[in-house]
Amino acid sequence: MIETTSTFGNLELTPEPNRKPFPAAPAAVKVLGPAPVFAITSGKGGVGKTNVTANLAAALALKNRRVMVIDADLGLANLDLLLGVRPTSTLADFFAGAASLDEIIVTNRHGILLLPGASGVQEMTSLSSDQKAALLTELDAITHQLDIALVDTGSGISDAVTYFTAAAQEIVVVVTPEPASMTDAYALVKVLASAHGQKRFWILANNVSGDAEALRLFDALSRTALRFLNAALDYLGWIPRDPRLVRAVARSRMVVEDAGDAPSAQAFGAVAERLMQMAAGGVAVKGNLQFFLRRMVAGERRGR
Repeated sequence: MIETTSTFGNLELTPEPNRKPFPAAPAAVKVLGPAPVFAITSGKGGVGKTNVTANLAAALALKNRRVMVIDADLGLANLDLLLGVRPTSTLADFFAGAASLDEIIVTNRHGILLLPGASGVQEMTSLSSDQKAALLTELDAITHQLDIALVDTGSGISDAVTYFTAAAQEIVVVVTPEPASMTDAYALVKVLASAHGQKRFWILANNVSGDAEALRLFDALSRTALRFLNAALDYLGWIPRDPRLVRAVARSRMVVEDAGDAPSAQAFGAVAERLMQMAAGGVAVKGNLQFFLRRMVAGERRGR
């Protein structure tokens, strides 16, 4: 049985009997401050990380936020499927000099911007300084056109994963109740803390029965990380086990789009609210999109 509640984490939700329509994409982009960047990552594949990223982007778009998603899963880029777009060019074309960012960034029907990755694209860690500088220059031009940016990384502890994750301002680690997910999440936090100087992580429990199970997962990780790594883990929230979410995933769709009144869609809305609070200064973020890009260009490797 799925446990439903009107409270997810510390946020009170107002049930929506009918799916709320997405606002129209803005005709003109207003000038905003530099957008904070949240990396959505996981220690293990198959925990729903990409689905979490897509649904959070959709939930933010529903709240009239201008969102860009960077598909940094260079081995298996598939955010385009969930967002319902078909990019004609990817980061591989940009780094090959065959397309500009304007030509590869696509906007879906809800106004979400996607910077598409590509399977087999050269890892960022092996790109030339000129290629990285070109990415920085072109992305800087859209820095003030966004409210928030989400980076969907690969899973595990490869150089490509830690490269994008360590460059972000806030790191969201997605975990599930599987023992392997917890073990691999701890391994990821350990690598990022010891080799990259990261000391703060947000934990999002996915596919759980309720708040009690989510808090058990968080407490287990938090105690271990604090004891052995001196790293602070913060509780971001939880996404319930929901058959409507499973059906949406099976159709390569977002539950926020298909069933806004589903428990999982409501939960994504609550987590999106938390991200908005953080972006607005309720929780101090470590930087912004320009900061993220410059750390990528610098190839910063703390602790090495």
